Amino acid sequence: MDRSRMTYLLTGLINFVFSLAMMGLMLRFLFRLLGANPSADFTRFIYNSTSPLLTPFEGIFSPYVIENSYVFEFSTLIAVVFYALFSWLLVEFVTFIYNSVSVYTKKK
Repeated sequence: MDRSRMTYLLTGLINFVFSLAMMGLMLRFLFRLLGANPSADFTRFIYNSTSPLLTPFEGIFSPYVIENSYVFEFSTLIAVVFYALFSWLLVEFVTFIYNSVSVYTKKK
């Protein structure tokens, strides 16, 4: 497998994984904001699967409770922004490494 194809697959994998994580976090944000039933299977799945992603961001801001079950989670939005920036930096790093190796091997 040539290096450009491997770089393409690696950046695609990075984008796919982080996109899934961010979609899960956005669903969590919307479910909490709209007061989704936490005992529903799908809602519970989203909350349980995204909980580890939010652990580093808990406690930065406390959630804002609008009414009984409507919650605005700032930490979820911060996590989405962080993971988006981190995935972008990771893709740029992989691309930079590929370009650096390509230039180095062409000079030989």
